[in-house]
Amino acid sequence: MFRVLIPVDFSPDSKKFVEEGLKILPNLDEAAFLYVIPLGMKELEDFVDKESIEFAKSKAKTKMEEFIKSLNIKASKITSAIVEGDPSRVIIDLANSGNYDAILIGHRGYGYVGEFFIGSVTLKVISKVSIPAIIVKKSK
Repeated sequence: MFRVLIPVDFSPDSKKFVEEGLKILPNLDEAAFLYVIPLGMKELEDFVDKESIEFAKSKAKTKMEEFIKSLNIKASKITSAIVEGDPSRVIIDLANSGNYDAILIGHRGYGYVGEFFIGSVTLKVISKVSIPAIIVKKSK
């Protein structure tokens, strides 16, 4: 069984990286999509109430469903998870959990803050995961 962890940010470019990456992984047993709400970071815990986090999770769940429906995925099983926390830490922990055979990740985040972080999450992830990482660069 070949299971791939796929962290996404729902941006149009995120969709492109997933589509490109899945072209080289045609026979997946499981495509496990992940979105991390960065509200659980220690620095923010005192400033964000539980209702705001639940609202963010609800919105993210809807976006995840729409995102997955927009893709042409050839996998036996498609799963998704919405988790709060530090994105790189959550992704690394899940990738190293023993539940996945590889991780498919964009070379940098493409959401509205993507230009600011310039690949910091991807860099942390690929340097600390114990499974193969497939990095897809944004096509020009």
